[in-house]
Amino acid sequence: MPIFEYLCQDCGRRFETIVPRYDSPADCIHCNSENVEKQLSVFAVAGGTKESEAFAGGCGRCGAAEPGTCGLPD
Repeated sequence: MPIFEYLCQDCGRRFETIVPRYDSPADCIHCNSENVEKQLSVFAVAGGTKESEAFAGGCGRCGAAEPGTCGLPD
């Protein structure tokens, strides 16, 4: 089930909630209002490496540690 972000139009607070479908109704978890607006949000991906290790150097096209090692032109 997806998690969506909402903004309550009555109390002004933001919240996240799990809903069965993207078009399922949601009530504010703070004031129980039905007057909520789904917010545009992005997803996050968890990885096993530090950001500085994952994006340091490399060719930038395939993620190989050294440019040219994947066979793609630099």
